[in-house]
Amino acid sequence: MGFWQHLAVSYDKNADALKKTYPLSTTSISNNNDIIAVILIDGDGNFVGYDKIEKKKKPTRKDPGNPLVNITIPTSEESLKRTSTSIIPYPMFDQYGYFKGLPGKYPRNLSVLSNHLNFIQDHEKKIKKSKKSSTYYKLWKNYKNRVEKLKRSWEKLETYLEQLESFAKSSFATEQVKAIYKYISKRKVATDLKDMKLKDNVNVVFQVEIPGNQQTKVWEEDTFFSAWHQYYFSVKNSLKSLDYITGKKEPAATFHPKKISSVSANAKLISGNDKTNYTFRGKFSEPSEAVSIGYNASQKAHQFLRYLINDRGCGCGEQVILSFTIGSMEKLLAPPIEDESILAVLKGSSVKTESDIQIDLRAETGFDYADALRSSLGGFGHSQALKQHAKTAVIALDAVSDKSGRLSITFYRELDRNEYLERVADWHSSIKWHQKFWEKVDEKYVPYIGAPSVDKIIEAVYGKPRGGKDESYTKIKKAARERLLRCVFDGAFLPKDYVVAAIRRAANPLAIKRNGKFDRNGYEQIASTVCALVRKDFKQRNEEDYKLSIELDRTGRDYLYGRLLGAADKLEEYALYKKDNPRVVTAAIRHMQAFVQRPFRTWQTIHGCLNPYIQTVKGGFAFNEIQAVMNQFTTGDYEKDTPLNGSYLIGYYHERAYIDSLVKAAAEKK
Repeated sequence: MGFWQHLAVSYDKNADALKKTYPLSTTSISNNNDIIAVILIDGDGNFVGYDKIEKKKKPTRKDPGNPLVNITIPTSEESLKRTSTSIIPYPMFDQYGYFKGLPGKYPRNLSVLSNHLNFIQDHEKKIKKSKKSSTYYKLWKNYKNRVEKLKRSWEKLETYLEQLESFAKSSFATEQVKAIYKYISKRKVATDLKDMKLKDNVNVVFQVEIPGNQQTKVWEEDTFFSAWHQYYFSVKNSLKSLDYITGKKEPAATFHPKKISSVSANAKLISGNDKTNYTFRGKFSEPSEAVSIGYNASQKAHQFLRYLINDRGCGCGEQVILSFTIGSMEKLLAPPIEDESILAVLKGSSVKTESDIQIDLRAETGFDYADALRSSLGGFGHSQALKQHAKTAVIALDAVSDKSGRLSITFYRELDRNEYLERVADWHSSIKWHQKFWEKVDEKYVPYIGAPSVDKIIEAVYGKPRGGKDESYTKIKKAARERLLRCVFDGAFLPKDYVVAAIRRAANPLAIKRNGKFDRNGYEQIASTVCALVRKDFKQRNEEDYKLSIELDRTGRDYLYGRLLGAADKLEEYALYKKDNPRVVTAAIRHMQAFVQRPFRTWQTIHGCLNPYIQTVKGGFAFNEIQAVMNQFTTGDYEKDTPLNGSYLIGYYHERAYIDSLVKAAAEKK
């Protein structure tokens, strides 16, 4: 129960900040699929007018669109579990179908309407038995359906009024609640809103204009929601059982909330005990004998979890990953899976290890954000606002689909606050490599040294999605995010299948395309990510550490062959540049896949392709590097023609970067 206890306690500690946006005994509606109708009334329940919140629409060049609007509404356990076939109204705001009732020409008495329906059904049976024309029978059936709908509308309104009356006449009712009850009791909603031509499933909310009360939008009044929760809790107060969260005798939650996450709206984390679906039968004779959670505790835990998901959840399909300091709402922690550049974490930090000017200067050569992150996170670990040994929780939630009724906790870890920060920093430090991120403000790529994002790792392993809603890719991505979470927080080794797949993908650069052509920049991004994976994999499994820049004294065959490939790539690239040739596919790129499998044989082919360019660049840095690297091979290694391991890619990357640095240094001397 630790997970639920921490959520409930966290809500209690931050109740003042949450009671307006995440009040208890509530859910939410939005304008995502349709408009929201707003009925304006005065303090005496008299109709004043109507308004509407337009349906959400994406902005275009010609149309500014309409933003998504979420409105909190009161709810009961019963209304949360209602289906299309049940009549269980929400306490205050609901769909138009619950307000419209019957037109004036129809009877107001349910028994009269029921008798009328029975008469129709009896005649329908006689017509069917007498085998009269099918047209005549269909007319009777259609008439019966219309009357059934009228009866259902009557039942909806009367059930809604009966529930509202109990609340409005209680000691908890606010002036707004009393005004709404007075208005609905007149049964004139359909008449007042006839010009709007609403569908039955359109949500309706109320705006009450009371003299002296500037706030007229009921859904923004925290006192209104507090009044509803206190009333509803008092109604449930007679049915108490052991609350497994608090350990006290409390009114038990019979049905637990859904809509915990917007990406899995109908999914629930805790199922209700019933006799048809998730049953208590077998060990117990009554549902109350099974594990029970108090209504208050359930509401607090679910509402705080909603807040966390909306505030900091990192989503993928129906999966959400987040972390939080137990008992706190602060958002200083680095996220467990960082899908943006580390710069975003540093910019959000009040702790800086480098001034902005220094960062800008060092960005030219690649600022080590991983080191800066470690220092910055160290500052987070000593926040004066929290106890020294505060706990941090890392959570992953997932559902089978957005229509599924089940939401699962697929990953949960509790760590000391400083331990959490240390593991995040270790991850970024141990898997760091040269990266680039797109700076939107300055519209340029900025080099940095740090961990590749999870999205980049997944792309290096699996490629990009096929476009649109690629559900199979989303499924793969969710599983990968969880596996990488275990690498960050459990110290698990990088999955070997990921490393192998990424190396194989990097060995096929011509598959990285943009607009049908080889994408050099896209390939460099993939190569950077794979180098980070290979470096970490070698350190974990072989206890061998590769530096971030060239190692001129390293004589491993795989590394040296990679350096040869990088030098050949730079030589031809420079020669093409001098001849104003726009071609970007060099021999090294074209033959890389074969080179990884048969380096000795394929190198002869690549070197032969360089002959037309050698005279152009003879004596250049790339040409000299090829000669130098050839002399470093241990006797017999050069002639071996067995496949290369992943360290060849590190050699390839190092060599290209080293030649660039030599060129730059020479230019600065002139």
